[in-house]
Amino acid sequence: MSTPGRFNTFQRTMLLWDEMHAYNAVHIARVPTPLEAVRLRAVLAKVLEERGLTGLRIDAKAYEFRGGAAVIDLAVCDDGADVRETLRAETERQINLRFDHAGEFTPFRFFAVPDGDSFWLGTAYFHAIADAEPIVRLACDFVAEYGGATAKRGRLNCGPARGRRAPSRLSMWLRKLFTLPAQFRGMRRAIRPGCTDSTDFANALELFTLGSTELAALITAGKRLDVTVNDLLLALLMWSFAPLCEAARRDGRDQISLGCIVNARRDLGTEGGDSFGLVLGGFSIACGIAETADLSKLARSIAVQTRRYKSGGLHLANALEMGLVLRLMSLFSTNQRRRFYPKNYPLWGGLTNMNLTKLPVNAVAVPSATARPSDYLRAVSTGPVTPLVLSVTTFGKGVNLSMSYRTSVYSREEISAVRERFTAAVGGLEAAP
Repeated sequence: MSTPGRFNTFQRTMLLWDEMHAYNAVHIARVPTPLEAVRLRAVLAKVLEERGLTGLRIDAKAYEFRGGAAVIDLAVCDDGADVRETLRAETERQINLRFDHAGEFTPFRFFAVPDGDSFWLGTAYFHAIADAEPIVRLACDFVAEYGGATAKRGRLNCGPARGRRAPSRLSMWLRKLFTLPAQFRGMRRAIRPGCTDSTDFANALELFTLGSTELAALITAGKRLDVTVNDLLLALLMWSFAPLCEAARRDGRDQISLGCIVNARRDLGTEGGDSFGLVLGGFSIACGIAETADLSKLARSIAVQTRRYKSGGLHLANALEMGLVLRLMSLFSTNQRRRFYPKNYPLWGGLTNMNLTKLPVNAVAVPSATARPSDYLRAVSTGPVTPLVLSVTTFGKGVNLSMSYRTSVYSREEISAVRERFTAAVGGLEAAP
């Protein structure tokens, strides 16, 4: 049994979001050996039990993994359809399907999609329990065990993460308080995406990839412009939304806003190791719609904003804003909560970016390629704040991307146009000055 832990502000916010619509994430690892469903089920149970990730009980503020036998929910998706479409459809189903957490439960569901002499293993999980980094490590454990790298794994530390380099909370929060008035003024200038039903949070999903040439172009362009790849991805997403934003533009509103979720483990000194939990930061950026005319200038403008957030630790201080909203939400009914975010957070989308070029080092030695994932992708429910989330996962020599989006905000045709504009812009980076 693990030590009981208290949810942090980010996790309590996710619990609130889950009341409105399922708030899950999905990681999908390609396993380079054939699927044997019975053996896979046994592997999943063994790893979860050894890692102490069973028998979860939660309430509004605390959680505890009580241990015990793992209850494995495994769907084998082998209907003969196109593998990519099967992955898309099953992942879409998983991000819309709530976990029943009224009592003790296993906060994971799994699916397997055969693909020739390999298969894709999907891990859907209740997002409030963990961010992406420990789930990648867990997925690597599954693949290693299935591939024959059998070893006794210790229990994970499921208590609150304790950072070694956490900045002064008081100074960080004071800086955040100082920036809030400007942030709220910016919201009033932001163009709002349309919505057919503010209480409908159903998600749809698109999957696409960028090859080695496009990845090289992203890296080269980032260096040329003196911006990070993350800044460039935000610029590409904002540029791709520009036609939709222009159509929704109203007097007094001329800015496009996007959100960005970041892994805060490195900032706090908690990366790696056996820590399991959720350690995230975040920020939003906004640019005038006129700035989208030049992608290079747009990327540099976004870079200035992200550097300002990160240099002051403001990307770690969004817990203050979340805490204030949580207190406000306690006064609202469920329907009022559902309408609050679309009205007060005029974001067109958000970005979560993860580079898995070098997979995390696991406690288990991995002796061969058959015990390591050969590809990896992710997706996440949108939640009520951002009506679209672009999940970017760099793996090997390519990039896997997913776009989850609210169907009450965007049509499939609009998202297809955004995706095509995004990929076309990436393809044109090499020729850009």
